[in-house]
Formats: sequence, structure tokens, C-alpha cells
Amino acid sequence: MDKSGPQSRQHFFIRLIGTINGWPENMTTDEKQIMSDHFEYLRELTLKRKVIAAGPVFDPVFGMIILQSESEKEARHIMDNEPSVVQGIHTYEISPMRVSLLVDHIPRERYPAETTDRILRKDVIVPAGSDAVWEAWTTGEGARTFFSEGNMIDLRPGGPYEIYFDHNAEYGRRGSEGCRVLSFLPRQMLSFEWNAPPDFGPLRDLHTQVIVQLDEIDTELTRVILTQTGWGGGADWDRLYDYFDRAWEYVLGNLKKRFEVGPLDWS
Repeated sequence: MDKSGPQSRQHFFIRLIGTINGWPENMTTDEKQIMSDHFEYLRELTLKRKVIAAGPVFDPVFGMIILQSESEKEARHIMDNEPSVVQGIHTYEISPMRVSLLVDHIPRERYPAETTDRILRKDVIVPAGSDAVWEAWTTGEGARTFFSEGNMIDLRPGGPYEIYFDHNAEYGRRGSEGCRVLSFLPRQMLSFEWNAPPDFGPLRDLHTQVIVQLDEIDTELTRVILTQTGWGGGADWDRLYDYFDRAWEYVLGNLKKRFEVGPLDWS
């Protein structure tokens, strides 16, 4: 797999087929709990942009799920671990499909319910003109020179801005999967969503916003100002803030090094 370029997304239509006559009208207490677990499982996958649609279909009755994954193997792994399938309430059928049209729904749960006025700001002066620095932040090849070897960047509003730090992890735990470009001014400003590392538990599913501004001092010097906003409140958010205070210092240090000594060697 080419870690530097866009990775394909495949889509699959899932039919969840009931195994019990008369169900769901005669669900037991245990079965209701299993279906509650089923809902939470799919909700978590929706936040990770693995499930892009799900719900019951009537006459005939079956459950419908549209999955977005890297392969049929991953899609089957997701369904083999789905609670109602594990507990024998449902079996499933899977069919490859192509999503040609899709309305993009942004759930409220994507961002903290309440945000603080906290702002994380870093800056660095790099020995390069704004055109070269802009390319480093906004293209896959550019990001590969300082950010990470693997990424998927599509510079358009709503396009992916995904940087992969752990290539051996499953998709969803590699880096900034699901993050998107928010806006940009060519060679001046880029803003994108950002998420927490997997070790931060529920905060992983919430997103902050990062704004990168370029101020060209002259043809061979550019100031890069990075601002991160949209922080929630509480001890866990404090810990995440401290983590990114160190992480962005490292990233900007790599950016400066990239133009001082050349692209980073990830081997």
C-alpha cells in the first residue's frame, strides 16, 4: 500500500436478518439489552465514519446498514463482532455497493457540547517561502516530508485531512482518521479538524479545530502560526491540552528541520 497517497474506501450493504419468529414484537428483557448494545456499537462506528447509514426496513422486516471500510475483510470483521450477530439474534448478508450520492450529516456529538475560551498557539519561522510551506501542509507528498509517512489529504472543504502515525494499527486508531478540511486561503491559511489519540478514550470521538497561518517574511523565510481551538473543559481536556502542547512543538520542529536539512527519513 502506498502510505503517502489516498486510500480507497469501499462500501457494503448489510442486511441483518432476524432468527426468531415473531421478533421483535416479543423481545425478552435480555434481547432488549442486546439491541441496546447493538445500537451503541453502531453509534460508535458512526462517529468513526464506518457506518454511514443504519436502521430498520419494513415489509419485509430487516435491518439495514451501509458500511464504509477499507476492505470486505474489515467489513465482515465489524459485522462478526456486532452484538446482535454475536448473540444469535441476527445473521447478516453483505453485498459490495457504490455510494454515488450522499448527503453529509454532521452529528452534534462530533464536537464538545460546551467549549471553553482556551487557545493553544505555537509558531515557528522556517527557512522557505510560503509556496513551499503551503505545499508541505496541503499535499500528501508535502506532509510526508515532515508530518508523517502516511496520510490522506484532499484540499477542498470537507475533504479528508488524515495523518497516520501508527501504520500497523487498524483503521480508526492510526491517527487523525475522519478529520476534514474546514476552510483555506491559498498560501495563507488552512483550517482542519483534529482529534485525540486513541489512548484518550471518549475524547477520541470529539474534534477540535486547527488553524495554520502562513506569514511570508521574505522569499526565503515564513512564519507559521498554529492555533488549536474548540477545547472542552475538565481534567481529561486539560490532559489532552498538555499532550498537544508538546505534540505541536514536535511537529513544528520537524517542519523547520525539513527545510533546514531536507525531508525526514521515515525508514
